[in-house]
Amino acid sequence: MSSKTCMNCQASLQADDRAIYMKLVSRTAQQFLCIDCLGAKLNCGREPIEKLIRYFRESGHCVLFR
Repeated sequence: MSSKTCMNCQASLQADDRAIYMKLVSRTAQQFLCIDCLGAKLNCGREPIEKLIRYFRESGHCVLFR
């Protein structure tokens, strides 16, 4: 399985998909979930995860979102 596709639904991953997975689940992850599948796993949906991505990107404090 590639780190370029979601390990659940095989959707193509963007840098933000990988970064938020690493931030919320595991910094050493080699396989990732897309934002939709991560939202389903965390029982929160897509919107809260997108808000976190915006927050981390705008804060400039997290190296995963630079």
